[in-house]
Amino acid sequence: MKKICAAVFLASVLSTSATADPKHEPPAMPKEFDALKKLVGAWEGTSKMEGKDMTVTVVYELTSGGTALMEKLAPGTPMEMISVYHKTGKTIGMTHYCAMGNSPQMVLKKADDKSVAFEMTKPLGITSMKEPHMHAVTLTMSGPDELKQEWQHYMNGKKADSVVFAFKRKK
Repeated sequence: MKKICAAVFLASVLSTSATADPKHEPPAMPKEFDALKKLVGAWEGTSKMEGKDMTVTVVYELTSGGTALMEKLAPGTPMEMISVYHKTGKTIGMTHYCAMGNSPQMVLKKADDKSVAFEMTKPLGITSMKEPHMHAVTLTMSGPDELKQEWQHYMNGKKADSVVFAFKRKK
């Protein structure tokens, strides 16, 4: 009976969803989101991990009717992490689902034609600012097929180190 109720509920939600309503207007997105949408696709690159160059993949895809960008870093590996870039009020926010087991939430701090920078401003998604967490990230697109991610790792309330990934778009 529960399965039948769940199926009926799902069918009713899908039949009345925004995607089924031709009159539904997509929400206005902050202009900085357009730069992020250009990342859609697969990228391959390197990063230094424990003093060694490691090959890393990242995949970006639009979801939620084009209102969120999902990033899968190191997909299919034990270190796979998801970040979701989305509208937060009149700006862009992001939530990073980290392999460390937390999910820090960040907001857009600055943006220009080539980069977007996000930073955590409150302990959202972590227990305290002293907990080890990714505190900020800057995405720099030096060309249509080049991407650099620079992540700031915090520990005990202070910057501990940075992790940099250099990617090229897979063709």
